[in-house]
Amino acid sequence: MSTDKLQEYLNTAIELAKEVGPAFKDGFWRTGQFAAASDFAAEDKEGNVADCVTAVDCFIEKTIFARLRQIYPDHKFVGEETTAESGNGYQVTDDPTWIVDPVDGTNNFVHHFPYTGISIGVAIDKEPVVGVIYLPILDELYTAARGLGAYLNGQPLPIIRPPVLTTPTSLAQCSMVAEHGSARSAAVMKSRLDSFTRLLLDKEHGGACLQNLRITGAAAPDMTLVAKGVAEMYWECGPHAWDFAAGVVLVLEAGGAVFDGAGWWGKNIPQEDRVPRPLNIWNRKILAIRNIPDLPGKPGSGREIQVQLAAEVLEIVEDIPYTPDGSH
Repeated sequence: MSTDKLQEYLNTAIELAKEVGPAFKDGFWRTGQFAAASDFAAEDKEGNVADCVTAVDCFIEKTIFARLRQIYPDHKFVGEETTAESGNGYQVTDDPTWIVDPVDGTNNFVHHFPYTGISIGVAIDKEPVVGVIYLPILDELYTAARGLGAYLNGQPLPIIRPPVLTTPTSLAQCSMVAEHGSARSAAVMKSRLDSFTRLLLDKEHGGACLQNLRITGAAAPDMTLVAKGVAEMYWECGPHAWDFAAGVVLVLEAGGAVFDGAGWWGKNIPQEDRVPRPLNIWNRKILAIRNIPDLPGKPGSGREIQVQLAAEVLEIVEDIPYTPDGSH
């Protein structure tokens, strides 16, 4: 894929995010076209009271896809709301695929918590290459394309840079963003909370003594925190490709790293195989690590520490089974 074509896709994604921004703000503040409760229409998604969809989600997704189909009629399209309607029954191909979450963090949106936004990604050969995340309420526009860098409102990422951007060498020096998810069965919640406990527990009792664990309520904003350098990592089992595809490009172009998030806790895995694996965005399990500066006099040590920190996380978090996105 040429740089010119990536830039074209990036420009299109930016234009579309800005175009639907006013509707997003109207929905958030219940003004304009979404002033009446009947116009907003928040509903439980597929009978799950912990997950919801609004008229704003549907309006924004339809607007974006209608424009994209005019510009790129031969491309593929994967969106949270249209995919939910079709029961996840889309085919994952190598073709250029636009992956859209019209309102990432819908529960935040409904409760007027500003960590919510529009996520637009492009995947080619099943790998994300363009990412735009727009958080309209915070006035933050994140943009990235493979080989072209990552930016927040035009400022290169990460915004925190050495020497202020430190080099943590253990989880005890790290903050993590994670999510409790919308799957609320006893088994899933026990697994997730047990993992959180091991991450936070002091080392005397077998934990990692993670310095800080934050739950913001939305994967796309979580990924922006990692790309910015204000959180060391993001881990979650269960999000969909539309939740983090755009964020993957942001993190990578900001010097970060992404891995498969399936934990090793309780698994009989030989020590030589306990190596963080590459991320597959369709498998719904992700671990992202921020840019880690090299230690003084040790070129390449930042990349080594990213792998080390990823392994430390995977050693103590438990995998949760989820059906992959799409069909392959």
